[in-house]
Amino acid sequence: MSPKYKRTIRSIERCFVAFRKQGQHQVSFTQIKEWVNTNSREGVSSPSLSNFLRRRPQFHLVRKERRIGTNEIQIYWSMEYEDGSPIEKGEASPGWVEVPLTPNTGI
Repeated sequence: MSPKYKRTIRSIERCFVAFRKQGQHQVSFTQIKEWVNTNSREGVSSPSLSNFLRRRPQFHLVRKERRIGTNEIQIYWSMEYEDGSPIEKGEASPGWVEVPLTPNTGI
């Protein structure tokens, strides 16, 4: 893995730690992208961020939500911390409906 990817992964991990210090254990994809692009010099694109989150074992997809009456979907991620704290699923936000997580079919 190239050093740039290592820096990007560390930046994503720092994002989760920063949100955890604020008391938020599950972070939406857009929050992660905005934080990384604001707080790192290299930034990250949406496809790259999605790829990093899906392929790294420390990141876990927690839930998907769809805004009522639209097709807008919000995806929440969590990171596995070294202190062994469990990953909680959480609840849907007001005005949003939880979408069931389907297994990765490779499509």
